[in-house]
Amino acid sequence: MAPKSENSEKAKKRVGSVLKINSNTAPAQPIMPSTSKEPGQDVETGRRKCFDFIYNKKEKSCFGRTAKSWLYILSYAVMYIMFLCTYTLIFLFATLTAFKHSEYSLVDRTALFTYSERGVGLSATPTSEFSYPMIWYRSGDDIDYQKYIRAIDRLLVSRRDMNIDYTYLGPCSRSPYGYGSEPCVIIRINRQFKWSGKPLQRNSTKAADAPKEVREWMASSEKLWLHCSGYHSYDKEHIGRITYYPYPPGFDPSLFPLDVRNPSPLVAIQMSGFTKGISLAVKCNLWYEDGPSAVEFMLYVEPQLASNDIVRSRNISNIINPN
Repeated sequence: MAPKSENSEKAKKRVGSVLKINSNTAPAQPIMPSTSKEPGQDVETGRRKCFDFIYNKKEKSCFGRTAKSWLYILSYAVMYIMFLCTYTLIFLFATLTAFKHSEYSLVDRTALFTYSERGVGLSATPTSEFSYPMIWYRSGDDIDYQKYIRAIDRLLVSRRDMNIDYTYLGPCSRSPYGYGSEPCVIIRINRQFKWSGKPLQRNSTKAADAPKEVREWMASSEKLWLHCSGYHSYDKEHIGRITYYPYPPGFDPSLFPLDVRNPSPLVAIQMSGFTKGISLAVKCNLWYEDGPSAVEFMLYVEPQLASNDIVRSRNISNIINPN
């Protein structure tokens, strides 16, 4: 039994020595100071930083910039805005001056958007002025067609101020221009920069496609011929008679390109004997070597009504179209 007790004592001594070594070699854990703050201190610090950014008394700055820095920034902004305004005004003045001394200022306002896809454009007054290609009025009611009379007045009166005589337009040269029974329409060639048309040649393919009347007119002279008729066979059947002023109807090619001082020449057509109460489509073609160019409009005249029917129809029209 003696050896067993000695071994146990040796084991106890060995464990004790190991524990002593570990206790001597292990570093002591330092005690860390507490970093926690009260919630009120964080809020107060954030407010102080915000107020210091808005206005800092020590640095005498506002929003992080001193008064001198703000003065430089505002001065630069004012000078930059003045530069932009001056540049814009100079550009506009130069542009308006260029248009004032160019031929583009002579383009008719009502003809700006009436150029055809090929060739030159045509305008038909009074329909071109209202940008609505239809002449509509009630037979026997002169109030309906007063706007068409005023439209032709504006066209011819402005040209008479240039001492131009339009008596060759016949009844279409004086008010009421046939409205009421035989309305007139004034056709003119729109102004186009440096445009000139060549008359049809008798042996050309364009002349072969032209109507019979145009081929007959070609025997008398050379012009840019104007020919009007119904658009469809149905319209041709009910269009009645179309009278031209002057006759044969055409434009002198020597007048083109138009001079700055000369307005576009006019040709008038007067329609009579047409069927009332139906819409008629009218198409006018300008025949020349690079053409034809065309303009279309509608004509609708209501038949004669009794006085009571006229008042009732006018009231309905005012309800539908207050203007």
